[in-house]
Amino acid sequence: MLEVFFVSVLAVSSRVPSEGWLQWTQSYNNRDVCEAVVRKDGVKVALAIEQHMGKKFIKIKAMRCLTYKEAVFLNSKLGH
Repeated sequence: MLEVFFVSVLAVSSRVPSEGWLQWTQSYNNRDVCEAVVRKDGVKVALAIEQHMGKKFIKIKAMRCLTYKEAVFLNSKLGH
């Protein structure tokens, strides 16, 4: 089975639930490549998420590379 990784951001907003893992649409074939993108373009990703969320955006708590399954698991722990 092919495992892909996404730049994933733990965002805090004024919505309920207030925290959640969001995933960028671009996928990467391995975690190392994805993490290189986070190092290189993390600020751009953060700004794009802030703009997308608008007034509901509060802050980003974390940014890392996760599979879809990992993000679903982490979001379920947050009550999603």
